[in-house]
Amino acid sequence: MVRCAAPAPQPQASGAAAMSGAAPRLGVVGCGTYGQQILRCFAAEARRGRVTLVALCDPHADRRARAEAEFGLPGFAEAGQMMQNCALDAVAVATPDHLHAGVIETAARHGLHVMVEKPLDVDLARATRLADSFARANRILYVDQHKRFDPGHIRLRQDLAAGAFGRPLYGSVHMEDRIEVPEIWLRDWVGHSSPSWFLGVNFYDLVTWLTGLAPRRVYATGQKGVLEQRGLPGVWDSVQAKVDYDTGFSMHYDLSWILPASFPSIVNQGIRIVGSEGLAEVDSQQRGYFAARADAPGALEGNPFGVLEHDHPLFGPVTDGYVFEAIRHFLDVLAAWRDGGSARALAGRYPDAASALTAIRLAEAVDRSLASGGIEPV
Repeated sequence: MVRCAAPAPQPQASGAAAMSGAAPRLGVVGCGTYGQQILRCFAAEARRGRVTLVALCDPHADRRARAEAEFGLPGFAEAGQMMQNCALDAVAVATPDHLHAGVIETAARHGLHVMVEKPLDVDLARATRLADSFARANRILYVDQHKRFDPGHIRLRQDLAAGAFGRPLYGSVHMEDRIEVPEIWLRDWVGHSSPSWFLGVNFYDLVTWLTGLAPRRVYATGQKGVLEQRGLPGVWDSVQAKVDYDTGFSMHYDLSWILPASFPSIVNQGIRIVGSEGLAEVDSQQRGYFAARADAPGALEGNPFGVLEHDHPLFGPVTDGYVFEAIRHFLDVLAAWRDGGSARALAGRYPDAASALTAIRLAEAVDRSLASGGIEPV
């Protein structure tokens, strides 16, 4: 039987309500590509004393064993088993998108706080119920929308709020992954997703966060064929969506995950907004780091502003960059909750479940437009 480290004595009841001055006890569900990043981030924060990393969970035995060995944690094949056997305060969820809800519902039954990768869920009605249930239970349901933590996006939001570009008129987003993402990384569940759900949700959320405007209608088109030829029938190669917002503001989204393997980074992304008195652009891919190595097939363009791991003279290996900052912020929110805050009082001060619903609503409208071939309300 798998055993978890015993918790420090607590003056309150078990479960999330027990979180007092001690570091929160956290388990991670999902040890794939992004689950590994979450584990590395929380392992670094554990060395700083900000969190106690207790256990991990993944149904794939080989992946679970590798994570157990790397992080020195007990592993479980099933999330409910981990929550039942380990005295946790919170869980971080990095499962395939369509499996988020089941894990979150199990966590809710155990009275735990949750950090989940975007999207919160792939069904608006279910996501709404999740948001409502956590609010009623006074528990944190945090959605890792790391685009909000990019310094370029923070500056853009400040400038828009100050009216630096006048009234926002129109803009565009591009987010494109290399083909290995759907073909290799997500192959087991790519049929449950699309460029709109996997990539677009990042910027659907970001644009509303930047502008404060709600989407009203969408017209979407898309292409298939490249991934179908690689044994992935019915999977969209790319999606284009024109979205009209409040005040007449309009955004065009180009979303794709079939960039060639020779592209120098795993993702190409950026945003441009034009106003009545100016414009702003944030290139999230070419951040000024270029490398060419003898052991690599082509040049590499990295983004150290997003993901950077290095040795700290006091704490050893640490994680920096806005991707990890978004994960660390979950610990800040838990600390605020512990120190007398409430889920209701903290609402809107972090990427909470309620704010995640707009992006899900838009993604569903994109799907409807792709199916109908016409303009759909959001």
